[in-house]
Amino acid sequence: MKEVGELARAVGTSVACAAIGVPRATVYRHRQPKAAVTPKPRPAPPRALSWEERRQVLDVLHSESFAD
Repeated sequence: MKEVGELARAVGTSVACAAIGVPRATVYRHRQPKAAVTPKPRPAPPRALSWEERRQVLDVLHSESFAD
């Protein structure tokens, strides 16, 4: 992208991209600042177990009858 930028100053972006073989959209995309995206916490599915139900299931799975 550096080469396209240097050449674009002399001959223009369109001609520089055509000469190097880089799509103009790629050049313009790289020129834009990166937007900071903060991931949103995912909502719990409606059928998910409650914390108490989850704890009960884990207690059963960790019991002696399920030990190897």
